[in-house]
Amino acid sequence: MKTLKLNNRFLNKGDIVILGLSGGRDSMTLLDLLLKQKIKVIIAHINHKKREASEIEEKYIINYAKDNNIICETISYLNHNHSNFQSQAHHFRYEFFYKLAKKYNAKYILTAHQADDLAETIMLRLITGSNLYGYGGISLFTPYKDVLIYHPLLEYSREDINDYVKNNNIIYFEDESNNQNDYLRNRIRHEIIPLFKQENPNFLNSINNYSNILKESFSFIRENTINYLNNKLEIELNSFSLLHNALKKDIISYLLEKHNIKPSYNLINDLINLINNKKPQLDYNLLNDYLFVKRYDKAYITKKTKQEFNSITLNLGETKIFDNNLTLSLMENNSNSNAKSLKIWYNDLDLPLTVRYRLPGDYLEFNFGKKKIKDFFIDKKIEKEKREKYPIILNNKGQVIAIIGLINLSKGNRLSYLICEEK
Repeated sequence: MKTLKLNNRFLNKGDIVILGLSGGRDSMTLLDLLLKQKIKVIIAHINHKKREASEIEEKYIINYAKDNNIICETISYLNHNHSNFQSQAHHFRYEFFYKLAKKYNAKYILTAHQADDLAETIMLRLITGSNLYGYGGISLFTPYKDVLIYHPLLEYSREDINDYVKNNNIIYFEDESNNQNDYLRNRIRHEIIPLFKQENPNFLNSINNYSNILKESFSFIRENTINYLNNKLEIELNSFSLLHNALKKDIISYLLEKHNIKPSYNLINDLINLINNKKPQLDYNLLNDYLFVKRYDKAYITKKTKQEFNSITLNLGETKIFDNNLTLSLMENNSNSNAKSLKIWYNDLDLPLTVRYRLPGDYLEFNFGKKKIKDFFIDKKIEKEKREKYPIILNNKGQVIAIIGLINLSKGNRLSYLICEEK
């Protein structure tokens, strides 16, 4: 058994911390240690309203805080019907802690995770999949936005904490749901880890060593990832192809994390395969309306855009706004030399002109024959997203006579100017 104590390197008398306090054995033990070391604790308690006992526990924590002159912040979580309750509740919990950390200018957010929790987390991720960092489990410090989450009990086992509870008469509450096997983590706790401990009494030490090795390896690779990206969130494909496969995968993982998308083994491999595909432009649908896109010599993550179909008609002498950001004027003379303009040759029967974005099947007509605008864009190596941002000009017969900013095929015996001004 280890004797529990807090590390003076990280916590000192008078420090302000946010403590996630459930009222359970581990968090009540951590609270006792903090108070004995004269740390200024802000209690953060979440009532999930899933058990009748939760009301008793909340009342006890509030009264305990009053008796010990401790600030106590409580909140209820009621979104029980969500299909991914645990993940949503986790996010809710840490957002609550974060807001309190900013409110009270706290040094850390503290949670009472211990060595058995580390083992459970690693086993859980081995079963469900993760990246190198995730397989390492819980870290002593975990960044959350611009605040650090600190787990000061991580080196201590559940047995160490039980010993402290008995010797110090700690009052705590037992969540009966922890004894049920409804959740995978509980099944790991009750059925899998005991078998490993039976085979190796030092199993938790072995898990801790395993975790440290993975985290050290991850730290080295992540440093190289950050150096490679050089403050950019896109991959240069030629240099990427020369990298070690482990670094390639972490670069992909890093980009996903930056967009709050959970990396997984299969997802990362899918994106590597997309990059290695010989096709110059490819898309991969990600969560939260994001796309991973390959565009000729680069790859990156972007938000999906919904291109609204806009169409205007223009007669000579008219000025209209296209797509809410482009003012178009069809004039006999170009009186605004500072604006972008396009010489439009036309016959009387060509008017009015139509301005819109391209549609499937649109084509350009050259002396040598027709070419789809899609193929024209490909020849010009115009990226997919940018293709949707080039307005096209059609005459009254529906023929494409120009693409603003790219090509002008207008013909006729009269000259006008299409003046383009961005709002």
